[in-house]
Amino acid sequence: MKKIIIALAAAAGIFALSSCSQPVDLAGEWTVKEVGGNILPDLWEGQEAPFLNFDPAENRLHGNTGVNIINSTYTLDGKNLEIGQAMSTMMAGPDEWMKAEREIIEALGSTRTVKAVSSDKIELRDSTGTAVLTLVRK
Repeated sequence: MKKIIIALAAAAGIFALSSCSQPVDLAGEWTVKEVGGNILPDLWEGQEAPFLNFDPAENRLHGNTGVNIINSTYTLDGKNLEIGQAMSTMMAGPDEWMKAEREIIEALGSTRTVKAVSSDKIELRDSTGTAVLTLVRK
């Protein structure tokens, strides 16, 4: 009986470790809902809210940070997420939009890991494990 319990405990441990290393499904378009733990206010008055689109086939990131379009690359290794230097258009907008955009871009720059909260919600986290962006699948 003791051997069965040990075998079951070992199997459960292996399953738990393997599920931790499963990559997060980033593919597709995600709406930015929170920046630095703060809910992103609805500032865009009928315009499209900030979003990020991850293309795993090309390891490309495309999005709109509120005013400007961004393009970048990314590398996902398990839960480790590295986002490359983003290229951006250089348009100006209302101060509130520009503030939100700066916060999103800074958060992308500090991203080190990703956590699936659910099948349609992820958190991009910094080196301390703090959520810097919360994204919801479109």
